[in-house]
Amino acid sequence: MSIKLSHRLASQLVLAIAFTTPLYGQKDRDAKIDRIAVQVEEMKTELTLLQRQVQTMQETLNKGSGEMSTLITQMTDNISAIRRAQSSVSTNTSEATTQLSAMSERLAATNQRMERLSEQFAQLRKLIEDLPKQPVLAQITPGNAEQLFAAAYADYSRGNYDLALSEFRMYVETYPSSELADNAQYWTGEILYAQRKFAAAVVEFEKVAVINAKGDKAAAALYRRGLVLIEMGNKEDGVAQLLSVVKNYPKTPEAGLATQQLQRIAPEALEPPAPETQPKKQEPPQRKTRKP
Repeated sequence: MSIKLSHRLASQLVLAIAFTTPLYGQKDRDAKIDRIAVQVEEMKTELTLLQRQVQTMQETLNKGSGEMSTLITQMTDNISAIRRAQSSVSTNTSEATTQLSAMSERLAATNQRMERLSEQFAQLRKLIEDLPKQPVLAQITPGNAEQLFAAAYADYSRGNYDLALSEFRMYVETYPSSELADNAQYWTGEILYAQRKFAAAVVEFEKVAVINAKGDKAAAALYRRGLVLIEMGNKEDGVAQLLSVVKNYPKTPEAGLATQQLQRIAPEALEPPAPETQPKKQEPPQRKTRKP
């Protein structure tokens, strides 16, 4: 299964929600968009873990577990349906402001599929509870990157920030070239922000681009770094980070969010520089000739 496609779906949901959010108070609206951005990043990771769990379970579960196999098949079908819906939505994102009605309908259909998927996920979770418990950190199989990442994200979701922080850092140190290394680094920054350690969070967000400047968390980390800098009172550097998101990642949802923030706090930063005008050359005065 492609992790990138599910991430693109979550990104489209951010844009759709941002465009359909009621215009009640610019500050409250921006705050809600920022919360949604973090929630979508969480959803991306949850979808990634879900896909990996489905793949692992399909390979290892007993062939006789018919009920489990049926649920997994239904979840796979729903994920495929969501991808098809995402593909349809993505063709219209550039014209979203003029096609909100059509996009809302697609979003509603996607939400219905997501609700069904959530219900099936709840059923699957109930069945998983009857299986042997997932290994804790001390019992993780050496060399199993997926187990370590899953344990770290599970601890983050439960609010065990200190443990999750150590696990995500261990993941980055042990598997720096893996596909999820930049994700682990991103969540390190989010944990520090949740702990109100803003300066440390800024440093960790910056490391995401060092690990993978073209990864699916590069734009999100740069956007979050800009917001944290502004929250710390460093508006100039924060605005520079948001402008970098718009310039270097123009097709991402974070670019749209960064533009909205800039329009609110520094609209002059979005105005193109005035063209330089060259002074007109003065022609030398012509000498008057006397008539004979």
